[in-house]
Amino acid sequence: MSGPTITSSLIYSDADAGIKWLTEVLGLTLKSLYKTPDGKVAFAELVWRTGIVFVSSRPPEDNPWSRVGVASIALVAEDAKSVSEHYQRVCAAGVDIVRALHVARTPAFPDGSTQFDVRDPEGNLWTMGTFQPTIS
Repeated sequence: MSGPTITSSLIYSDADAGIKWLTEVLGLTLKSLYKTPDGKVAFAELVWRTGIVFVSSRPPEDNPWSRVGVASIALVAEDAKSVSEHYQRVCAAGVDIVRALHVARTPAFPDGSTQFDVRDPEGNLWTMGTFQPTIS
């Protein structure tokens, strides 16, 4: 297998601004971008480490994808130092920080996950942390 088997897909009213925020604030990398004839984002792939997030512009109301709500997405960082470095980037961007950098401990990750939570301009909640889920 050469890629992720589950991928998040986000619909933005202003997909260009969403892509800019994801790349400049959170540090994702734009892999592909396809525009419609009127300049809207038909489809984009943004990469985070070994994962991909699909992004597109909100379609007209007769399309079922027009009613997609806000999402919560977790990005797994390499280590606590990387989370801290990204957190400094987020702070410098002046974005909506929901929870500051902290170490979370839950039954799922009793050893702790260094993480923070932010909202993008359209209300999606993004968590970046060190907790690495496993399939088995």
